[in-house]
Amino acid sequence: MQPSAARLQVVGFGPAALGIPIAADRAGSLDALMRDGCVFLDRRGRNEWRSLDYDICSNSAAGDFLAGLAPDGRLRAALRSPEGRALQVDPDQPVALRLAARFLARTAREVADYTVRFDRAHTLFGTAVDHLRHDADGLFHSCDTRGRTLALSRSAVIAVGARPRAGDDGGPWFTTSEAVLRRERDAQCARAVGAGTPIRVLGGSHSAFSTVGLLLREWGDGLRPGQIRVEARSEILVYRPGRRAASAGGPSGAGVATVDPETEPLHRFSGLRGESKTVYRAVVHGTEPRVRLLRHSEEADPATPPLTIAATGYRARRLPVLDASGRPLFPPGEAAVDANGRVLDGGGRPIPGLFGIGLGHCSPLSPTSGDGGYPMAAVNVFHGRTASRIVAQL
Repeated sequence: MQPSAARLQVVGFGPAALGIPIAADRAGSLDALMRDGCVFLDRRGRNEWRSLDYDICSNSAAGDFLAGLAPDGRLRAALRSPEGRALQVDPDQPVALRLAARFLARTAREVADYTVRFDRAHTLFGTAVDHLRHDADGLFHSCDTRGRTLALSRSAVIAVGARPRAGDDGGPWFTTSEAVLRRERDAQCARAVGAGTPIRVLGGSHSAFSTVGLLLREWGDGLRPGQIRVEARSEILVYRPGRRAASAGGPSGAGVATVDPETEPLHRFSGLRGESKTVYRAVVHGTEPRVRLLRHSEEADPATPPLTIAATGYRARRLPVLDASGRPLFPPGEAAVDANGRVLDGGGRPIPGLFGIGLGHCSPLSPTSGDGGYPMAAVNVFHGRTASRIVAQL
């Protein structure tokens, strides 16, 4: 006999996934969701929550990490935690990302602890979901590699996170900005600096120039002129506060701040800001001789194999969704979602009851935003508009 289906299961328990309980709490419906059945599944152990644990300054203001939580809601203890109070000291300024990561980890613990109060709510750590199956009755099964059902629900949210777009090419002198910023490649970076090995940073984003900033901060005294080479394939944008997006249909200004017309969350990822902007300007103005910005027509010196650090963005982790016959409901790759967070099938139609949130599953901006359809990928957006729209449809 098939067990009773929960109202919702969320595959993944990272920053974006937290938007679902945060939005439900904000709407006053968290208890009802938990009573009806809500299951979170995460492949990591309870004490392995390290999302956004990067040793750099954030590209968002401190208040963005707090904005979604209701001050009088069920999860209010996170706001009153030492991490929450620290973020409130200067909410309009960027903050150490590791502080924001500790706050989000605290929020995750609050959610996990809250689920235990309800018979039909669970947070399943150390649970790897291989695929989702959408059966003939419209129910979602999260399945392991042997096809066994881990959770059963009427609706499901894919929130499995993302991985760096650049994979390891197998060479000993290749890594990603994520590994460097997590301080997992300190020995490798120190050896490269000490040996005078060229350090090649691929990309022109916040991650790229934050990586450069970390190299300068930690090993700057040993770096030679031009030893770090930044290769940006596209235009480098600089955030300019106080500017709004260009009118719909027109070109978007470089580094504009985009405001959603419904909830007005500021999307702060349209360009470098804070420390990454400071590093970039020093390089461009010639006041940072240890870093060279290569143009499209220039080539790095091939004489010495460089330490290559890829900072070329992220790609959503894949979670196959199969129909009752085992056929994929959409092609392999990143799931497409509409403006309401609904996952679309191969024909562009919403799959009933299935949603996506997080990097690679971002709702596009409305045509009136004027930002050229740039996806709003930021914690305040995931916890705000995107999560609210999903919760309203459950």
